[in-house]
Amino acid sequence: MKQKTWMRVVAVVLAALLLWWLFWAILIDEDENALELPNTEIIE
Repeated sequence: MKQKTWMRVVAVVLAALLLWWLFWAILIDEDENALELPNTEIIE
């Protein structure tokens, strides 16, 4: 019984860490894109 409880706790912690990592990866990617200068060059 205790092993099942620990397995659930570990699964929840791993899922939370994965979601946290994905959130920060997306947030950091958006910040890098925001820092790039927009391409305003007009090609004729």
